[in-house]
Amino acid sequence: MKLAVLAATLVGIVPASADPIRLRGDALATTASPAGLLVLNADGALRERFTAEAVVWMAGARTPGDEVSGDVLVIAIHGRSRDGKIAGRVGRFVSTLGALRPLHIDGGSTRVRLPHRIDAEAVAGIPVVLGLGTGRAWDWVAGARLARQLGDSGAVGVAYEQRRDRGVRASEELGFDVGTALGPKTDLGARLAYDLVGEGIAEVGLTASRRHGAVRTELYASHRSPSHLVPATSLFSVIGDVPAQRGGAVITWRAAPRLDLIGDLAALRIDRDFGPELSGKARLRLDDRGAGAVTGELRRSGIGDEAWTGARLAARVPVAHAIAVSTELELVIPDQARGRGVVWPWGLVAASWSYRDWEAAVAVEASASPEYRHRVDGLLQLTRRWSAR
Repeated sequence: MKLAVLAATLVGIVPASADPIRLRGDALATTASPAGLLVLNADGALRERFTAEAVVWMAGARTPGDEVSGDVLVIAIHGRSRDGKIAGRVGRFVSTLGALRPLHIDGGSTRVRLPHRIDAEAVAGIPVVLGLGTGRAWDWVAGARLARQLGDSGAVGVAYEQRRDRGVRASEELGFDVGTALGPKTDLGARLAYDLVGEGIAEVGLTASRRHGAVRTELYASHRSPSHLVPATSLFSVIGDVPAQRGGAVITWRAAPRLDLIGDLAALRIDRDFGPELSGKARLRLDDRGAGAVTGELRRSGIGDEAWTGARLAARVPVAHAIAVSTELELVIPDQARGRGVVWPWGLVAASWSYRDWEAAVAVEASASPEYRHRVDGLLQLTRRWSAR
């Protein structure tokens, strides 16, 4: 087993006069490839009413002919007025407008609180592509959302968004969302996204939850149409449309102060095929903070020849001197082996250590799957945190 070596130099941050600026660096190395990954995460207050955040990752492999690549995931400045009625951000971020799909863009957004409890949002920019560059010429996206607050914890909104690819309309969506609380124990929510290019419903989601003592019950239903979710310029948009629906209930029971029991009972429909989506999970916390826990899970999933049954067992146990040991084991049994193995096992053993601003972890995983008869990988992580004023 050959371990990749990952070396990084972390640059300090200029002190600010407001809250501390925090910098976190994570260096990882794995035997898969082998490859390495460096993640830098910084956030803090630059001035009163102004904050900034940045997440930069760089990845590289030692395979001959491969190039080391890196990218900036998020780098943005946030600002707001003294009364909080006007806010905005500029940079690279993920835009979310109500029921519409999130988009990773380089641009800006703003939110304004209007009279009569109305909120107006607008966003515009260039869609982010792989690599350090931005988009191609004439690639842009723009959208807006108008929402009205309902009570103390609800809102109803309508949103519109259009995306252009080389100047050609790639996607155009209209979204509606509503969420409200019927008293302190019941919540309702709904969303709908309509594809204006393909003229069809892209996604529908309905949720209802209620808390009664130590039990929380959530009912949900969803519909997704792939041909209306991908851009009109995508090759997948002409292959075909196989809508999928899912509906079910999640029941969470705090059976004891440290024991949670969770059941998810659902049904999945793809085209004309139906299949169950069932899971049961038990989580036992070993201390009041939840630093140590034992989790067991059973799952039944899939449709037709792709159906399978699985079991998972995980444990994390803190030991002396800021050291923790954890392990996970999964077993998947397919209904139809088709020469790919009767049982697909996966196991992980890991140990972590933390001291002041330093954290380190090492793990070894082994598995067998339809792709590999057997595979063993190692992973090493080293983390350092800084604060500056």
